[in-house]
Amino acid sequence: MKYESEILKVIHQDAKAMYKIGAITEADMREFDELCFASPKPKKKASPAYADDTSVNVEHISHATA
Repeated sequence: MKYESEILKVIHQDAKAMYKIGAITEADMREFDELCFASPKPKKKASPAYADDTSVNVEHISHATA
């Protein structure tokens, strides 16, 4: 897994060592996992014609000519 930063990698490794000797609980180790590992970034979706219910993406609107 990828770490958020180099310092969080070191902190996580120290926490892992403490967990192995019983100095911290499994619940504590899960918290270190959440803090130290990078979260997967959501994939970008194709840009819809309407960005949300209240705004319009004008780049995708074509105007009819008479």
